Amino acid sequence: MTSVNPATEDARGPSRASQLEPEYDVIVIGAGLGGLLAAAQFLRRGQRVAVIERLAHPGGRFTAKTFQGAQVSTGAVHMLPFGANGELAAMLRALGVPHAIHDSEVFASFHVRGRQIVTRSILQLASVLGPRQFAQFVRLGYDMLLRDPRPDERAQTYRDWLDQRITRERSPELYAYFERVCHFALSVDLDDVLYPEIVESTKNMFRYGAPGIVEGGCAALTGELERRVTSGGGALALETETLAILSEDGVARGVMIRDKRAGAETILRANLVISDIGPTATRRLVAADGANVPAEAADGAPGAWDEPVAPSGRRVASGLKTHLLADYSVIPHRGIMYCLDTDRIAGIVQPSNSDRRLAPPGKHLLITHQLMRSDDVNAEREAARADLRYLFGDDFGARVRILTMSQYRDEWPVNRKPQGSDVSPRTGLAGLYLVGDAVKPSGYLMVEGVAQSVNALLDTLDGWDASDQPPAQPAAPATPPKPSKLRAFYWLLAPPPPHPGSAGK
Repeated sequence: MTSVNPATEDARGPSRASQLEPEYDVIVIGAGLGGLLAAAQFLRRGQRVAVIERLAHPGGRFTAKTFQGAQVSTGAVHMLPFGANGELAAMLRALGVPHAIHDSEVFASFHVRGRQIVTRSILQLASVLGPRQFAQFVRLGYDMLLRDPRPDERAQTYRDWLDQRITRERSPELYAYFERVCHFALSVDLDDVLYPEIVESTKNMFRYGAPGIVEGGCAALTGELERRVTSGGGALALETETLAILSEDGVARGVMIRDKRAGAETILRANLVISDIGPTATRRLVAADGANVPAEAADGAPGAWDEPVAPSGRRVASGLKTHLLADYSVIPHRGIMYCLDTDRIAGIVQPSNSDRRLAPPGKHLLITHQLMRSDDVNAEREAARADLRYLFGDDFGARVRILTMSQYRDEWPVNRKPQGSDVSPRTGLAGLYLVGDAVKPSGYLMVEGVAQSVNALLDTLDGWDASDQPPAQPAAPATPPKPSKLRAFYWLLAPPPPHPGSAGK
């Protein structure tokens, strides 16, 4: 573990588009978390890499900007879902990227019946749910964690499965527990995700460990990744727009780019193009070159253009986040406070508990998250304000005040594909592959899924046939085995211990 500081603007070392070489081994479109991780992995393999980013900063939805002395995130809540034990932390260790993660020391806390209850373990949920609902929780937990979904359950939505077993009227706190965890962790409603995906996600949450806050916030981690890419010989061109993905005879051969400041257009050549901008935007760039892309990959495998959607028809995972500054500590731990008695807000984190530099001196930073249930942004924001007035009473607007409210949807969603409807790294164009939050393997949440999408990409490339000339074959797959199922038993008393290579002091 290495301590890191919040990223600053003068720490960045990007290239200008005019400074790029005409040819690379790999071109990465998008300098979000997935794009930076992919670039670092290819540099580790000895490839010549260029990363193209249309914005003036890298990181996408996993960075932050300083506003009124606070680190206001562009999407993430400065948190890794599986903390120091997760796949993102493991990849950072493998790449030698300095980082520190402060794992939660509790299971969670719950705002219920007008007050907050802290639970260190699963057993302490009885104080939140009461004896009858806790007994129901144990029975449902057995079904979810200790047996595989039956054939008749595999096509059920999470709501259908849950409604067959409990009701909101008779078990309000328990129903709200399952609903709010789904809203906070996946940014989808119970109708938007199939039950088997919930099973895989829940198993991973218990097997890996507690969530953790990144020291310095997500901008610090993005800054370290950027430095790893540029110091490793990679080129990073900011404020550079990709106009088209170029292809010849059904094979990706490079990109056409435009320097947004100078206006100059340039062609870059590469035999491998990686896109971190989602399947829809990627397909538009392919079509911009006039290519007719088949629905399947060249080898007949399902590809990105299949565009699966959630069971409800939802195409992206959307949400609304509110950043607040508080004069006092609201949450007495480093984890999540789930809100079981609010109308919209699913959960709140207080990342300044892990790193006081994320908030101004004498203040605490709070970040709320809620599912967007409609396209009416004003109504969603007013619903958030109503919940905040309920949670904080007379302190709201005085000792607890809103910094920013941001919605994540359409072209800037929480996830470009809802959990469980992700696509393959393969596309319909040979030599063009995807990474990012639309390519999450089953059971992996948010940035953990982004890291695993890069592992999945590397494993896909290492399976190329001889005509594609893959790099040297590694001794083992990039995707690591999951932790032992026995780790889940830690939660009966306390969270699993953090990985010493990533844990913050």
